[in-house]
Amino acid sequence: MTLLLTCLLCLTVAMLLLWGMLAPGRIYQLPFLVGVMAGSFLLPQLPGLMDDRFLPRGAYDRMVAFTILCLVAAWLGWISTRKPVAFLRGNFGERRLLIISAALSVIGAYFYFKLSRLPGDMVVGVQMSGVPVIYLFVARLMTYGLAIGALCLARRTSLFALSIVVFDLVFYLDRIVVTGKRAETVELFAIFAVAFWFHRGWLAPRTIILAGVLVGTFLMNSMGDYRAITRENSSPIWQDISQIDVTANFRATLKEGGLEVRNAILRIDHAADSLEFDYGKFHWNRLVFNYVPSQIVGEAAKRSLMLRTPAMARDYNALTGTTETGMADAFQSFWYFGALKFFLIAYLLARLWASAKEGQAAGQIVYMLSVVPAMHVVSHQTDWVIMAWVHMVLFLVPSLALAAVPARRDPGAHPDPFASRRLVHS
Repeated sequence: MTLLLTCLLCLTVAMLLLWGMLAPGRIYQLPFLVGVMAGSFLLPQLPGLMDDRFLPRGAYDRMVAFTILCLVAAWLGWISTRKPVAFLRGNFGERRLLIISAALSVIGAYFYFKLSRLPGDMVVGVQMSGVPVIYLFVARLMTYGLAIGALCLARRTSLFALSIVVFDLVFYLDRIVVTGKRAETVELFAIFAVAFWFHRGWLAPRTIILAGVLVGTFLMNSMGDYRAITRENSSPIWQDISQIDVTANFRATLKEGGLEVRNAILRIDHAADSLEFDYGKFHWNRLVFNYVPSQIVGEAAKRSLMLRTPAMARDYNALTGTTETGMADAFQSFWYFGALKFFLIAYLLARLWASAKEGQAAGQIVYMLSVVPAMHVVSHQTDWVIMAWVHMVLFLVPSLALAAVPARRDPGAHPDPFASRRLVHS
């Protein structure tokens, strides 16, 4: 049964990848990206755990079966709707958007700079707290500025938009190089790929994308070594980085299994045995953890806002810096029905994609900023995209509201390139 379930999971991942390769534009859609994350992050960790005698009996099979269910649920959620998000329809002045983009970029870049001045052991490969968290929270504004600037540049080449994008890239690339952040790297690609796909029809060759996935899978298991070097030196030391044995790290993962999948196996097994579930309280607690500052309200007040959830197993002790996967928190919330989390996230992302296809500037911006947190539902937690949306509501939505202009129904009289097609062509 173990081998059969593992083969079925590999087949499910292969079908998601094949689905994405069969039509232009699908490589930017969530099912393909979920397949990419599952294939590059999960599958290499499985061989070493298939016959691990230290795992509870049947725990591996349960985790793999639930993962298959979650991946299928994500695909079903995506194909179940093509309805745009109505409230994202709107018209924006290009110059207003660029001014907003520049302002967000400057504010975010300042805090990225402040973050880069902190010692590496405070910000690289660790669970950040205190001042670094505040800096990173506000620095996210620069990503919003970059997304708006890239969208304006894709729609119409201008020196103003190009200047904003180049300015942001200096800080963004510095963070990627110093911290070795995979999520930021993929997000940077997503911002430009989605913007130029919708406005210029540019599509990255699918064969190159697939080759990149394979290379990324091979390199992913060496990111811990990369971050250890940058954490110790507060910057990359290329001589040391060149000595990382990438092949040995990949072989070790295949042979010994990965810590993240092991965490998921143990979490799911404990929930299945105890039949104690949090019924979604996990998401409220994560919201409190991320958005209630203990520096202001106090640690005790912050803890009092959190809801009681089932305790971890006594012998469970996840290594700091490892994840537990979204399958673990989904199962912990609703048993096998937790796969509905994957369905719902994919459903909402499909509606954002439909909004982007409709020509909504807001829909395009929100989608390009949501798809990377959403694909991390496989490798990290199902709350990533929810936290991203809350941050957007606090900062991105008010910014876009400042750039809004009245709608005009005469397409010949509307000089604004960011008018919603629904309004212009109704």
